Amino acid sequence: MNWTERILDFPVRAAAVDDFLKDLRAHGIADRNAVLATLNESGLCREALDYRAGNDWIVLAPNAPTIALAGLAFVPQLTLRNFCGEAAERDEDVPSASEEESKNHDDA
Repeated sequence: MNWTERILDFPVRAAAVDDFLKDLRAHGIADRNAVLATLNESGLCREALDYRAGNDWIVLAPNAPTIALAGLAFVPQLTLRNFCGEAAERDEDVPSASEEESKNHDDA
């Protein structure tokens, strides 16, 4: 079972990540400590953090490592499944930050 399945196949874990994602959408900031406590597995937490940070969806707050900030590539259309590692869907369904910027320039 990969890390994506280890989150999505357990409703409590999926709900914690979904709350985290909702906070990022609404406020641009989320409590990383709360989601890590719910995941309760260091390897899983590390893989998820590396994936999200590697996609530039989140960054850790410099003076508060338990807080995550929305990264430069974070877009509100990011789904829970994408955020949990289903990259194929992400490539098809979620616009990249450059696509969003281009769209915004076209609308102006």
